Amino acid sequence: MSSGAFRSRWVRLTRPPADLASERRRSYQIFIHIYLFAIAAHLIYIPVFAAIDIVALSLLNLACIAANIVAIVLHRHGQCPQALLTKLVSATTLIIATGMALGDETGCEYFFFVLLFEVLISDLARRLKLLLSLLVISLILATEHLLFGTLGNWPYSSLSRELLYSLNVVVTFVLFTFIVLQVYAITETTERRFRIDATHDSLTGVLNRRAIFEKSERYWQAGHPFALLLLDADHFKFINDNHGHSVGDEVLRHLAQLLGRTLREADFIGRVGGEEFLVLLPDTSREEALGVATRLRNTLSGSPCRLESLDLAVTVSMGLALSSEGDKLRDVVDLADRRLYLAKSSGRDRLFAQGGESRETELGEGVTARLLHETPSADNA
Repeated sequence: MSSGAFRSRWVRLTRPPADLASERRRSYQIFIHIYLFAIAAHLIYIPVFAAIDIVALSLLNLACIAANIVAIVLHRHGQCPQALLTKLVSATTLIIATGMALGDETGCEYFFFVLLFEVLISDLARRLKLLLSLLVISLILATEHLLFGTLGNWPYSSLSRELLYSLNVVVTFVLFTFIVLQVYAITETTERRFRIDATHDSLTGVLNRRAIFEKSERYWQAGHPFALLLLDADHFKFINDNHGHSVGDEVLRHLAQLLGRTLREADFIGRVGGEEFLVLLPDTSREEALGVATRLRNTLSGSPCRLESLDLAVTVSMGLALSSEGDKLRDVVDLADRRLYLAKSSGRDRLFAQGGESRETELGEGVTARLLHETPSADNA
């Protein structure tokens, strides 16, 4: 099997089910990896016990492999407590049987601490977790002081026993290290996903309203100059009403992707309304901001939203404001919003970068706005 095919199957096996609650995904991934790694560990011991001619212990390791496979199936079907208990019972049986057959000083009792750690990091109910922890500790004491050697003792040289002891110590350490690293890696991935979910719009993948305004606020508090470009998809209600909301969603994703490709690396995009986006342009003059808007408009004109049965031309109306045009961030946002209103009211597919200073401004009355980009006429469309 090629490495690519193996990796693909591994990802499918360890990926949480789509309907699994987000708070359960971390535990799901951790224990899927634990069951798989436990299978690998049992595979190591099968030839070891076969070499010292203790067939029963080799068969018990095979039984533990089967138990971990059952645990994986139960885990994938949402029966997580049953999966963990299946794994614990099989592993405990093997540890006790090994101690009874080989006696003390073989290091098999260390595996109880791995099981205890698994119980403590599980999603089991607190009372059940406490009960199982006490049970594992009791088994450690009972096995070491009462059961070790009851079925026999190490029949070979002390050197070979020391080698088995060393193997058990190494495998125990590797298991502990693996579990800790899995907890850390999956926790970090989960927290990163939570951070993305908390700051990004789920439909378009750009920043959400709160995140883009927090970015803007940080630039404002730091005194860095910036420009805000507020844009709105034209005739979006018509698209929803005539083609359906799924098409409308595709148009928004298309627009967000074009914005991402057109803007500079240091710029930020956020979705602040249904079809409204806010672009933060740090350290940008009016002329540079106009250049960004022009590139966006040209990109849109040459890149319709292509769907299975139709191509939809997408245009936007835009309002531009500079941080120097307001005493507060809210003033700058409001100014960009009023200029966006002017652009929409005067025919759409336009950008206003001046005017709208008065909150009472209506198009045609007291407007000192300069129309920067006229909507193409029907002849040139």
